[in-house]
Amino acid sequence: MRRYLFIFSWRKPARFETVHERLAGKDGVEVILDRRFRERRRDDDVPAVERRQRDRRRAHADGILDDLGWIVVRR
Repeated sequence: MRRYLFIFSWRKPARFETVHERLAGKDGVEVILDRRFRERRRDDDVPAVERRQRDRRRAHADGILDDLGWIVVRR
């Protein structure tokens, strides 16, 4: 079964609510509100060792989310 994740910008909560209500309970579909308000690392100090191998965020997906206010990701 294919699974789809709908992510909505926190800047457009009305759109999120509408889609969430319509897709609630559908198999293989999850609708969430983007929880990121800013970059996670808030400290100006650079860590001694970078533990992440790469940034998990996709710049392309972030751009679409900013432009359209939502994005669909296939899991």
